[in-house]
Amino acid sequence: MTTLINAEVEKALLDEVSLEIPKAVLERFSSLVRESGSEDERTAADFLASYLEQWGVRYTIHQPELYLSVPKKAYLQVTSPIEKEFRVKTPSFSIATGDQALQGEIVYIPTGYAKGINDIFGSEIDANLVNLEGKIVLTEGYPMPAKVQEFTVLGVKAIMFISPGKNIHEGICTPIWGAPDLDSINDEPKIPVLAINKQDGEELKALTEKEKVEIEFKTYLEKDWMTCPIIDIFIEGTEEPEKYVLLHGHLDSWHKGIGDNATGNAALIEMARIFYKNRHQLKRSVRIAIWTGHSTGRYGGSTWFVDEFGLDLEKNCIAQVNCDSPGCADATSYEYMMWMSEVDEFCKDVITDAVGQPSKGTRPLHAGDYSFNNIGITSFFMLSSSIPEEKLIEKGYYPVGGCGANIEWHTEEDLMHVADLTVLEKDIKVYLTGVFRAVNATVHPFNFVKTADKMEATIQSYQNKAGSHFDFSQSLHEVRALRDDLVAFYERIEGFKGLSIHNPQVKNANKVIVKLARILVTINFTRKGKFRHDPALNIPPLPDIAPATSFSQLSEGSHEYKVLKTHLTRGQNRVIWALQQARELLV
Repeated sequence: MTTLINAEVEKALLDEVSLEIPKAVLERFSSLVRESGSEDERTAADFLASYLEQWGVRYTIHQPELYLSVPKKAYLQVTSPIEKEFRVKTPSFSIATGDQALQGEIVYIPTGYAKGINDIFGSEIDANLVNLEGKIVLTEGYPMPAKVQEFTVLGVKAIMFISPGKNIHEGICTPIWGAPDLDSINDEPKIPVLAINKQDGEELKALTEKEKVEIEFKTYLEKDWMTCPIIDIFIEGTEEPEKYVLLHGHLDSWHKGIGDNATGNAALIEMARIFYKNRHQLKRSVRIAIWTGHSTGRYGGSTWFVDEFGLDLEKNCIAQVNCDSPGCADATSYEYMMWMSEVDEFCKDVITDAVGQPSKGTRPLHAGDYSFNNIGITSFFMLSSSIPEEKLIEKGYYPVGGCGANIEWHTEEDLMHVADLTVLEKDIKVYLTGVFRAVNATVHPFNFVKTADKMEATIQSYQNKAGSHFDFSQSLHEVRALRDDLVAFYERIEGFKGLSIHNPQVKNANKVIVKLARILVTINFTRKGKFRHDPALNIPPLPDIAPATSFSQLSEGSHEYKVLKTHLTRGQNRVIWALQQARELLV
């Protein structure tokens, strides 16, 4: 909780929130299609920058070249046993056929729809499928890279995804996070991918269940390195200006994209105004980044930013905060938030104090411009407020990845009716409070005891799955010892909160907290090394040892069984080393 003085400052800050500029941003953006690399996107960036110019805020518009794939159109014709054309789309980084139509037999393979947002990026492909070589697969869900990869390995010619509703949702099917490097250059999808709405998809499915169905299709995409604007705002703090919290969201959109993410841009520019006006109240700095390349470049803008400023982020970034899809219709709940374990209590207090509501946070997905995990930066929020579960059931909505759970997400219908200014005002207050507290806390308010607790539970769950096939006792010993050391550390620094930021004990405590993040975030959220980017696939907790859940699928003593044990031995070494490195900080 905050002190009385800080509470008064916070209240004054929240009282500054006005909907005048957010409303103007929404109205202007409602006339723009902010496709990355487009003139409308540049117009939108200039519109936001005009406010910064007016207020005198320090900012830069970077102009990087981002690697993008922009879908243009797609065509599908059933040629046998009937002749009928269906409306389809193609996702970013699908293979473009151009005017050369491809033909083939379409077969339905069930993989199921996502049951919740945490399932959207997953894959449920039966390992015992019939031979699919050269076939065109029809299946459920969004065109996400995991399913595309798995079906590609099975030799299919193309894949068509049935959207869960009347609209076809736009998407991106590459597993490459941002621009490729030499390690990932060959990982782009190698087959065409299509999407069709549910009604038409069900009609095709029914056809395939009766007789052989032949189709032909074309896909058109523009893939290239494109120059795009990225707004980089720096609002300097008064006591430790080199240290900052990074607040960010994406500028680009599918179609008009009001709920994803015009509302986020409206929130970000209003917060820039308020933080700049009250900069004398900031002990550390606030850096606000507004990316492009999010939708058609798989987080290309935030990845470029990390590549360009990685060393500075590693040294000076305290935390990163994502602002995507705030202020959407009926999104009155904070029970579906995402944040890392070390900020669980912090975020709950922020939301309670800012808007007087309960909240719940889950482990952040490997999505949403979380391009900072490989550096090891504590992170909170991704999507914002959401429609409550009972309202979703009442409306008959299915899971989507934004727009506050409104199903207009990634469609032509994401228009002004998706925004709700009353909800937006609340969400801005949540973000303002969280960022303000993070930059002003004398001691960084991140409790890694919670992280150690989660890690212990994770390792124990892997041990339970592995049974007698693998021994994780050394990892369990180390994580329990780390937890004990963390409890003692936080007890020692409890009295530092009333001291100056410049006090040597405070500086040392904060250095330790940031270094804990650099170690524990990376071991818990990444497989690749620092300054690299893991693929845009699901990453389980402590991913180096997560394959321990696979023993039940293998024959004991088989080649695959022994390979798995070798993998886990190496993975456990990395986990133990990281835990020991963290403990050494606490001596």
